[in-house]
Amino acid sequence: MDFDITGTRTTVTTITVVEKFEDCTLEIGKAQVRKYTDAPASQDGDPSVWYDYAEEAVLNGAPHKIDVEDGTKEVISTTKEVAYEWEWDVDVTSR
Repeated sequence: MDFDITGTRTTVTTITVVEKFEDCTLEIGKAQVRKYTDAPASQDGDPSVWYDYAEEAVLNGAPHKIDVEDGTKEVISTTKEVAYEWEWDVDVTSR
């Protein structure tokens, strides 16, 4: 059966990719590490202390790059989900 429809619809498409990295190089700057953690600029005069915070920064969503040249990357799974949300102005009528 066919109907006439009028209205506003929002479509959200979510693509989820699960990846496995082995022996790759994490590229993240000191500024990003400090922004996403409570890493000090230096500790007892040692400015390299912030290296210990890199993992925490990545887990907290800090922008970074991963160089796979010397390692491997495997895509474990990819899924796509589409969700529709109609506004209150939708009107469905018979033809």
